[in-house]
Amino acid sequence: MSHSQNAQLDSYRTPDLGANHNLKGFDVATAVARGEFHLSLSTMLGCDYIFVSHKGTHELLQPKRADKTIRELLDLLDTSPHQSMVISADETANGTTNFTRYDYAWENRQVTKVSITPVTHNDQIDFMQMMFDCSTAC
Repeated sequence: MSHSQNAQLDSYRTPDLGANHNLKGFDVATAVARGEFHLSLSTMLGCDYIFVSHKGTHELLQPKRADKTIRELLDLLDTSPHQSMVISADETANGTTNFTRYDYAWENRQVTKVSITPVTHNDQIDFMQMMFDCSTAC
């Protein structure tokens, strides 16, 4: 992680959290309460697009933690795991938004096989931006 990314993350932490804070017990609801995440929802053709807005990288969206984070989002928002898509919206310092899809399988009432894919194709970026702009805060 670059120095500027560390500085960005530190600006979103409460004073008691340092750069090496252990996230044991840390969850999505806490990130929302601290202002680190902003959740919004947009629905189209029976699919719920769950947007997780944040600035810079966040531990809860990393591969080792993504399955638990997705499960917490589905539970918090009471959305169907079969009809939901999770997208992170990383708001950069220059005002652009980078979208990342979190695809997953729902097996035995658990989130499995998480695949994290940055949205890079212009048409997909435009679609995600439109859905994000039309989303409602949760």
